[in-house]
Amino acid sequence: MSNKITEKFFTQADFSRREKEVLTEVTQETGFQVEREIFRGFIYDRNKVGSLIYRGTWQGKAAVLKLQGLRPEVDEEKMIRHFDAQNQSQLVRVPELYTHFSWNEKRGYGYLITEYIDAPKIYQIPFATSAQMQDFAHFYQEYRTSALTRSWLEPETLDSLAFTIKRVNHWRKISESKKILKPKDYLPYLKRFTDLAEKHLKTVKMVFCHGHLTANDVFKLADGRFVILSNLLWSYRPECYDLAFNLWACTKDIRDLNYTFKDLLGYVGKWLSVYRQIPVVKKDKDFERKMATAMLERCIGVIVVDLVATEFYQQQKNAKYLYHLLGLHQNLFDHFACHLE
Repeated sequence: MSNKITEKFFTQADFSRREKEVLTEVTQETGFQVEREIFRGFIYDRNKVGSLIYRGTWQGKAAVLKLQGLRPEVDEEKMIRHFDAQNQSQLVRVPELYTHFSWNEKRGYGYLITEYIDAPKIYQIPFATSAQMQDFAHFYQEYRTSALTRSWLEPETLDSLAFTIKRVNHWRKISESKKILKPKDYLPYLKRFTDLAEKHLKTVKMVFCHGHLTANDVFKLADGRFVILSNLLWSYRPECYDLAFNLWACTKDIRDLNYTFKDLLGYVGKWLSVYRQIPVVKKDKDFERKMATAMLERCIGVIVVDLVATEFYQQQKNAKYLYHLLGLHQNLFDHFACHLE
């Protein structure tokens, strides 16, 4: 069983309300000295905080403290240990785990302290240079062939279609609760997506992977090695999901009203050209169909929920940015849908 985050949108309380209390308790217990907050994990709403992350020191070492308010199905500490046990790569690793406390019902939280990775992200979202794309491809090949050699979780389902449709229906409910988009903005795309998903996902396998593989989660050390973060999110996803997720993280963060669909298609095309040259990808004779299907799923996510669940786009003054990016992804959806029909 993998961890569920967005699925808990309607049930998650705001963990940040307990921040002062929990942070005091944990720092007294561990001796961690806080320098500053570096991340706040929202679940599609700034009032639904599931985790809080801080930079600081622990036993004289630069470290990171993560407070986990959202109850995980599998603690991140276990994910890290399982990854380390099967990792055969000399190039890819996860942060060193210093200490942890598993999520506890009585306390209502868990925590872990890991090393601080003093290195840049593999590239800065939303735009990667050609050299950075090649760097990502190099990382991906190693991650797929040597760093990830076996699964340590049991799949909840091996049915890619059922898995995807359930998620998309949940996104629709979240979007409707926001009351920002008009039905015409997303319902025609949902219908088309469902038809194409039923046509293609039945023959796309569920595979074990990092479920949040973005440039924000991959750091490159000075010696050329890579460190993967967000280790709570190892899970089963349809084939090519991790490659599509990297692209999604870029396209949904473009805030330039002068950026055209031609620009977007050119940028996506550059990434796909690089993907096609990755040795593990070149072995898959059905890559184009699987990748188009994965990108279609990412596009429907942006169209239905990702934008309206972002605080920036919820503000009326930013409506032009919302509808510009929505339009770009509607066109991108159409582009991949045409390849699949």
